[in-house]
Amino acid sequence: VVAVGVNCCRPEDVGPAVESAASVTGLPVVAYPNSGEVWDPGRGRWTGSPTLRPEAVAQWVRAGARLIGGCCRVDAARLAPLAAAVRAAAPEA
Repeated sequence: VVAVGVNCCRPEDVGPAVESAASVTGLPVVAYPNSGEVWDPGRGRWTGSPTLRPEAVAQWVRAGARLIGGCCRVDAARLAPLAAAVRAAAPEA
């Protein structure tokens, strides 16, 4: 095992999950949240508004996230601001 991660979760849950995974395992952490919208199986569609915010990325990096991306409903348009936030928050090599 080279890393552990959180995937397809609400963006609001990423920070605490990354902190927990990093402290328990000591490994790099992967963070791939969904957009924050909710799938409604009864209606067969996504509901709500996206809650994924690039401003949260710095906290994820501080908590131990080293691989950051997205899952459900996170497309290239939503990934570009996340990528910029990762570059701004990444520790110096």
